[in-house]
Amino acid sequence: MGYYETMQVCKKWGHKITDMFDRGPQHRQEFCQKCGSRTTHTCEHCNTKIKGSYESDGIFFGGKGPEVPLNCHNCGKPYPWRNKLLLKKRAMQTVYPLKYLVDSIVSIFKK
Repeated sequence: MGYYETMQVCKKWGHKITDMFDRGPQHRQEFCQKCGSRTTHTCEHCNTKIKGSYESDGIFFGGKGPEVPLNCHNCGKPYPWRNKLLLKKRAMQTVYPLKYLVDSIVSIFKK
């Protein structure tokens, strides 16, 4: 039987600090190294721990771990960083097609 570890996230921008807060106390940070804001590992509305990586006996899941959630899985309320992460995702959806277009035009002129 497995369980979810706790994720620690910066309150302002949603930067993931660690998704193994309980098992890896050496990775905890009071403040985010990227932006300097305070960090949290619980929902400010219901005090439920933020879901981190899924741990299971004898099974190792590689990769970069789970994405930072937008809403609490227990009460459904948005985390403080929700709107900023959504804006960032929308901006990236706009930038990538434009970058592809510019790169295509540049490659045509290089020929």
